[in-house]
Amino acid sequence: MARLLALLLLLLAAPLHAERFEALVLRVKDGDSIVVERIPQKRVSEIRLAGIDAPELGQPWGPSARSALRRLVDGRRVRAQIVDRDRYGRLVARIWAGETYVNAAMTRSGNAWAVARYGADAATRAGHADARREGRGLWSLPPEQRIPPATWREINPRGRP
Repeated sequence: MARLLALLLLLLAAPLHAERFEALVLRVKDGDSIVVERIPQKRVSEIRLAGIDAPELGQPWGPSARSALRRLVDGRRVRAQIVDRDRYGRLVARIWAGETYVNAAMTRSGNAWAVARYGADAATRAGHADARREGRGLWSLPPEQRIPPATWREINPRGRP
C-alpha cells in the first residue's frame, strides 16, 4: 500500500515538461509567443518560447523579432516540449520546426535575449552570445535602444500592444 501511495504521489508530481506534442502554428503573436492547434486533438494553445525574451512590439526591434519568428514557424507543423506554465496560463515550451530548434535560432539571429530565469538552455545562451559578439539583429541597434524587454515593460507598463 505504501508503494502504491508513493507511486501515485510521484505521478501526481510529475513535471509538466514531460509533455510533448505536434502542432500547427496558427499565429505568431510576437517574437516569443505563438498560438498553435495541437495535432490530432485540434485543441488551441498559446505557447511562450522557453528561455527567451523578445522585444515587445512597441519597442525597437519588436516588429523585426515577430517577423523572424514568423519566417521560422508561421503556418508550419512544429514539435513542442512543454517545460512549464507561466503566470498567464500559457504553456512554456521548447519548439522545433523540422530540424531547427526555434528558441536557439531566435537568439542566434539576434531577435531575442536568452534569459536564465526563463529557462535558457546551453544552445539558447550560446546563440545569444554569438549574436551579441557579431552584432546581429537587435545587437546592431545603438546601446540605448537595446533595452531588455523586462526592463522596457517596467518603464512602459501601458506600452504593451
